[in-house]
Amino acid sequence: MEDLHTISIEERIKALRLKERLYKILAAVFTGGMFLTVLTMLIPLAIVLAILAGIFTIMASKVSGQIKSIVSSNIVEDVITEIFGVDVKYEPTGVIRPGSMVFPFSYNVHEGSDHITTNYNGLNIELGDISLLRVDEYTDENGQRDETRYVEFKGQWLTCDFGKELSGQVYVSQRSKKSEQRSMKSDVTMDNAAFAERFCVRADNPEEAFYILTPNMMEYISKLADNCGGILYISFIREGKMHVAVKTNRDFFELGKSSVDTDGLRQKFKEELLFFTDIIDTLRVVDTIYKKGTK
Repeated sequence: MEDLHTISIEERIKALRLKERLYKILAAVFTGGMFLTVLTMLIPLAIVLAILAGIFTIMASKVSGQIKSIVSSNIVEDVITEIFGVDVKYEPTGVIRPGSMVFPFSYNVHEGSDHITTNYNGLNIELGDISLLRVDEYTDENGQRDETRYVEFKGQWLTCDFGKELSGQVYVSQRSKKSEQRSMKSDVTMDNAAFAERFCVRADNPEEAFYILTPNMMEYISKLADNCGGILYISFIREGKMHVAVKTNRDFFELGKSSVDTDGLRQKFKEELLFFTDIIDTLRVVDTIYKKGTK
């Protein structure tokens, strides 16, 4: 006999997705009509269409929030508890604070969601979605203050505190375009030419980079970049923290185009989290990342 509770959740999500899709279509239609009426100088009609487009955009956003709330309370929280145990703090609207990293861009605002704080296998970690933005304020010709917002990075961020001093301060940043050879220029020359071509490596001291980035470590980081679904950035901070950022251009726990199957969604969300916990499990036992003499 099928689980009525599960069917209820799936049917609710399906109905809301259809409603969200309809509102988005209507918003797009009215937006297109607005531009056409502006071109034909039918300004009053353009204003009406703009208002309708705004209304349906807001309605679509509200429905999206309802979907996220249902998925969060019925699926996401169970997955998080399964992986991290009951001693975990999950804030769907919480924001993780970014750490030190080498990026091919600058930013002055960060936003986020799905903030997880817990003790994982004895290590304090934080994990969550993050968007790094460049926000520029200006004054228009009418003297009104306005701003432009450009999203430089959208993806996930992991902060892990190993609880003891690391071998050094080392930054590894994947290059995604040829132009980033110039914007992210390494100050450490690695022996592995393929790795040096693919990643920017910076360190306070080159010896620290060589100690942490052993041949095995470089191979591991290259495989991570192959499988992360985006662009990979890692920093090892001397005080004991490691930061991992992956530019995926999506958030955790998104339905996307997936069918509304609760078991399938649980597995999908679980794999998203396991990618990061596997990094912790692998690197925590690598002796070369720790300063000699630490216990």
